[in-house]
Amino acid sequence: MNMKEIHLGQVIKEACKQSNYSQVEIAQKMGISKQTLNGRFKKDDWGVKELFTISQILGQDFVAPFTQPKNEEDQRTKVVLHIEIEKEKSDEVLRYIKDKNLYEILKSNT
Repeated sequence: MNMKEIHLGQVIKEACKQSNYSQVEIAQKMGISKQTLNGRFKKDDWGVKELFTISQILGQDFVAPFTQPKNEEDQRTKVVLHIEIEKEKSDEVLRYIKDKNLYEILKSNT
């Protein structure tokens, strides 16, 4: 999606409507008046600090669309693998993961 196709203020306004907070509560949490918040909804250019603040209040990430890699090749997914095994088996399992090149195994199964 081309970022110019969306109006950031309107997206955030809609997210505010869907939240459990009133506009007054959101404005207070941001340290601004309700009138100032309503004025921000009309703007498409929110500052980074405002985006981080509203993201924290609403529990949504409004910053990520602007920081995501542009190319699919640049995108990576972080995978945390948690394995619980008997202590005496740990060296064997780690050796297997290294020998079998876990990355290649995971990549070929997608």
